[in-house]
Formats: sequence, C-alpha cells, structure tokens
Amino acid sequence: MKPPALLATCVVALLFLTAAPTAPAAPEEPAMTAGDLAQLCNGTDHVSVNACRIYMLGVTQGIAVGLHIAGRGKEAARPCVRPGIAAEDLEAVLKKRLDALDAAGLKRDAAGFIGESLTAAFPCAGGRR
Repeated sequence: MKPPALLATCVVALLFLTAAPTAPAAPEEPAMTAGDLAQLCNGTDHVSVNACRIYMLGVTQGIAVGLHIAGRGKEAARPCVRPGIAAEDLEAVLKKRLDALDAAGLKRDAAGFIGESLTAAFPCAGGRR
C-alpha cells in the first residue's frame, strides 16, 4: 500500500475506533454522512475515487479490529479516546509510534497497530476495558 493510502486508511480506522461510545451522550452529527460518501464515490477525479476507496477500506479494517477486540473477551483492552478529540492529536500519537518502528514493525498489520497504539495512548480510567 502506498504511503498516502496508508495514512488515509489510518485516519479512517481512527474515526471508526473513536466512534466507540465511552459513555452515553447526546446524539451528534456524524463526521461523515452517507451523502458525503456518495458525493465522494460519485466523483470522477482521482482524489475522490481514492478517498472513496480508502474510506471503505478503513471502515472495513476498523470493523475487523473491533470484532477481534470483542472476540478476545474480558482480557481484551480497548482504547478510551475522549469524544471530540482532534484528528491532529490522533495523528501526532500515531506518527510518534510509527517513527519508532523497526523494519519488522513496519510490516505489521496497520489496523492492528493503530488499535494497539490507541489502547496504549488512551487507556481506560480505572483499568476499564
């Protein structure tokens, strides 16, 4: 996967992971609506086409990571990312961890890497999982 696609996939996966509720909250407007997605996917320019594909791939990978975490039962740690966190803050956390990877680490599954990185950076209070 090319670096721009990898970054976009990471961002989309982060959006999925941060959407997991940590506490009941008032309904918020989604960051991206189905109408937004339709507009991207119906675009004919290469940026729209790539953004559509990367968004779908990222959400699909995010679902896979969520199911993996859920399937591990009570021992599975999960991140507790505060609602409304800025994308720039998430990007900074992940870039720092990406920069620290060795050659073997760079070959890891990106979605799993993001999940583990967020869990380490944003642990749940009181050991909540």
